[in-house]
Amino acid sequence: MEIVVVGVNHKDAPVEIREKVSFSKSDLERAYEYLGENPYIEEVVILSTCNRSEITAFVKNENKGIEVLKNFYKDFFSLEDMIDDYFFVKNSNEAVKHVFQLAAGLESLILGEDQILGQVRNAHEYALEIGKTGKVLNKLYREVITTAKRIKRETAISQNSLSISSIAVKFIEEIFKDLREKKVLVIGVGTMSRIAIENLIDKGVKEIHVTNRTVGHVMDLSERYKEIQVVEFSKRYEWIPKVDIIISSTSAPHYVLRKDEFIKYHGGEKLCMVDIAIPRDIDPKIGQEEGVSLYELDALKRVSLENMESRLEAAKDAMKMIIEECIQFENWYNCLSVFPVIEELQEHSTEILETEIESLMDRLEDASQKDKELIQIVMKSLTKKLLKRPILNLKRAGEDRKGILYAQIASELFGVNIYSCKKDRRQKNA
Repeated sequence: MEIVVVGVNHKDAPVEIREKVSFSKSDLERAYEYLGENPYIEEVVILSTCNRSEITAFVKNENKGIEVLKNFYKDFFSLEDMIDDYFFVKNSNEAVKHVFQLAAGLESLILGEDQILGQVRNAHEYALEIGKTGKVLNKLYREVITTAKRIKRETAISQNSLSISSIAVKFIEEIFKDLREKKVLVIGVGTMSRIAIENLIDKGVKEIHVTNRTVGHVMDLSERYKEIQVVEFSKRYEWIPKVDIIISSTSAPHYVLRKDEFIKYHGGEKLCMVDIAIPRDIDPKIGQEEGVSLYELDALKRVSLENMESRLEAAKDAMKMIIEECIQFENWYNCLSVFPVIEELQEHSTEILETEIESLMDRLEDASQKDKELIQIVMKSLTKKLLKRPILNLKRAGEDRKGILYAQIASELFGVNIYSCKKDRRQKNA
C-alpha cells in the first residue's frame, strides 16, 4: 500500500523543534506547490498543529516517497540534518492506522481531545480544494473522519473532554490553587484562546484582559463576556505588571513578547506565563527573569497523563473500531486494480441490454405497456444476476492481493478495456 506519513510530533520532538517545522498559511501554499511538482508524490495532505507537523502522501514508491518528504522538510525549512533524529515515519498499513488514530485523538498529547478532528478535516478539505488529493486519500480521509465521529459518539474517549487550553488553565490552577482573585492577560483570540477564556471564567476569574492585532475580534468577545476588557495590542507590555497570569496563543511567526521589551515593564513581580502557541509567542529567555514562571506546551504533559489514565479503557474500544475500519480500507485499496474492469463490465452489459431491449420492444408492438415494462425488469434483473458472481470474485481476488492478475484475465475474457489505478484516478478527477 503506497501510503506514507512523515513528520514530527510531541512524542519525539521538543517544542523548539516542532516550531521550526510549523506551516503558516502562506507556507502551506508553497509546500503544496513544491510537493505537487515531485514525480513520486501522487496525492498529499499536510497537517500542522501545535503538537505536530506531518505529511500524508500517496506515492509511487514507498521508500522514495519517504525520502522525498524527509528532504522536503530539510529543504523547505532550511534545517539540514538537525531534524533527522526527530522524524517519525509510517508506511503502508501502519500509515493508514496512524491517520485513523490521529483523527480520533489517540495520538494527541491529551488523549481523546476534540480539536484534532476539526484540524484533520480542515487539512483534508484544503488539500481537496486546491486539487492535491485524489481517489485514494479522499477515500481514506472520508473514512477517517466518519470513524472518529463514531468513536466520539459511541465511546467515552472524549467524555469530560479536555483541550490544550483547558489543560493549561488546570495547570495554572494547580499553581495558584484559587484563581478567583487573579488578573489575566490573554494574547490572541483564536480557538485555543477562547477555550482558555471560557475555562478561566468557569474557575471564577472576574478580570480578563484580552489583546489581539485585530481589535474587532476582541470587541466581539467583550460583548459576549462581561469579564473581558479590551487591551490595545500596542499596549500589551504595559499590562505585564498589572496581571498575575499571561496566556498567549497566536499564529504569529515570531515572538509577540520579546525579552528586551518585557524587562522594561516587569519589576520582579510574581508572574505565571503559559505559551501554548507554535511557533512560540513568548521569548523563552523571559522565563529566566526573577519572579517569572514560564510554561510551554511540553510542560503540560504531566497534567495530560492524569487525564489519559481515565480514558485508556475507552481507547481500547476505539482501537477495535479503528482496526476494523483499517481492514475495510485495505480491502478497498487492494481492489483498486479490479474496479475499472468491474465498471467496464457493468457499462458494457448495460449497453448490450439497452440495445437488446430496444430491438425486442420493436418486435413486440402488440404487447401491452405493462408487459413491456415487466420484460424490461426481468432482463435487467437477469443481467445483474449474471454479473453478480464474476464481480464478487473479482473483488475477492483484489482483497487477496490478486487483483492485477484477475483484472487482466477478466479484461481478456470479456474484451473490455483495463486501466491502471493511477490512470483511472486521473480520469475520475479530471
